[in-house]
Amino acid sequence: MEGVMIGGNIRCFLKLTGTDFQPDFRGKILLLEAMGGGVPQMVTFLSQLKMMHAFEQINGILLGTFSQMERDQLTPDMPQLVRQAAGPDLPIARTPYIGHGTDAHAAVIGKFYQISSD
Repeated sequence: MEGVMIGGNIRCFLKLTGTDFQPDFRGKILLLEAMGGGVPQMVTFLSQLKMMHAFEQINGILLGTFSQMERDQLTPDMPQLVRQAAGPDLPIARTPYIGHGTDAHAAVIGKFYQISSD
């Protein structure tokens, strides 16, 4: 997948919905990560993205870490939830380096990336 990176923390990103700051999804890579939240919250967030037709417009999704879900080993996990919401054809890649961990790296929002998917 390739495109300009948008997104970040899923809860914070969705606060832009309906504002002048909501980015255009067309041709973008959507980065998603979260510190807190369980399965019900993530299903709600992904449902909102689906209703916004985001999955129909983006080139792919990069999943960072989902700290609470991973720590508590919640199932279904985030890749499974995203696949259910986005469908079988959207490229999805994962990285343990973007999120709220002590070893987290930066992703530049607005930069063009080429990423290999799972």
